[in-house]
Amino acid sequence: MKLQYLGTAAAEGFPAVFCNCAACQKARLDLSTELRTRSQMLIDGKLLVDFPSESYIHAMRFQVDLSAVEALLVTHSHTDHFYAQEFVNRGYKFAEKLVSPTLDIFGNDEVLSVYHEGTYREMRESVSASIKLHVVRPFCRFSLGGYDILTLPANHSRREEALLYSISHEGKTVLYLNDTGPLSEECYMFLAQNHVVADLVSFDCTFADSTEQHSARHMSFIDNVQVQNKLLQYKIVRHNTKYYVTHFSHNSAPFRERMEQVAQKYGFHSAHDGLEIEL
Repeated sequence: MKLQYLGTAAAEGFPAVFCNCAACQKARLDLSTELRTRSQMLIDGKLLVDFPSESYIHAMRFQVDLSAVEALLVTHSHTDHFYAQEFVNRGYKFAEKLVSPTLDIFGNDEVLSVYHEGTYREMRESVSASIKLHVVRPFCRFSLGGYDILTLPANHSRREEALLYSISHEGKTVLYLNDTGPLSEECYMFLAQNHVVADLVSFDCTFADSTEQHSARHMSFIDNVQVQNKLLQYKIVRHNTKYYVTHFSHNSAPFRERMEQVAQKYGFHSAHDGLEIEL
């Protein structure tokens, strides 16, 4: 599996869109290194996790062919994870010679509702016909073009069933844990019962090295360690599993070098925009 972190920031980006705090002002002085766009991951060039408004910029910045993406896994409907209006441009006079003639979008009921709200004014039938929508719920398992997908409930929103994903392909597994607080016991049990052994775990680390409990909807390094210990307890990870942290808030001053140094203290790696990983 070839993974690429296209974006690694929380909802506001870093530097944050409207912010002039000291960290954001400093980051603007070196955007080539410090810029973090909203979170998104690309797997093998054909499977996406989440679709923020920066998807266009990601495609240009990292020379990604979004027409080759066959499926999109959406964690939840918040706009930093699902910018639905872009899909009206996937065809008609806006897009020719698509590598993948169809796109399958998987998400909860609210994701599909947002899709319809965001596209109904401009969506053409010829474009709509090539996009297939699928409702998925927590604790489901399905196959997708050679990938084995498991869904877990995120501890993130009371208004919708936000999702986490376990993605397996050709003997490799990625556990994608963005936009969630610590997992429920049922999540570990479900993964163990389905014999998941992750080669890479991607942690939400919105609050980074903060010791304050800002909310139960996101995690910090301390929370990441707690989840890591539970994964070890249930034998969902092995001794050589890799751990990456991402989805940083500007409040955490997520400068690239600083995050790498702090992550290293916990035995983790810090993701940055454009980072490529081969499993």
